[in-house]
Amino acid sequence: MVFEIIVAAILIAFGLLSIYFSIEENVGDNKLMLILVIGILSVVAGLWIIVVKITLAVILKKIAGLVLTGFGLFMVISFPDITDYQYQTFSFSGVFIGLIVLVIGVYLLLF
Repeated sequence: MVFEIIVAAILIAFGLLSIYFSIEENVGDNKLMLILVIGILSVVAGLWIIVVKITLAVILKKIAGLVLTGFGLFMVISFPDITDYQYQTFSFSGVFIGLIVLVIGVYLLLF
């Protein structure tokens, strides 16, 4: 399964870079259309491999992990400070809850 994901990543990267470089260069219309078609086909093939090999539950779990990690980082780093408008214990509680959510989010992202 890891090999297929690596191949899909290579196909997507190749497709996106070929589209980008063909637009950056001043290539003729026939060559540009050929490169664009090849790039789009490789991106679609890479996305197809990822969709077929990875189940919806895994994708939703990774998205939930990403959201929880972002929320946890927000709670730990930029939660309102003690001097803003709240008691000191509220700040400690917010950072504590942020650490818990951050650990759960990183766990969901990694495993």
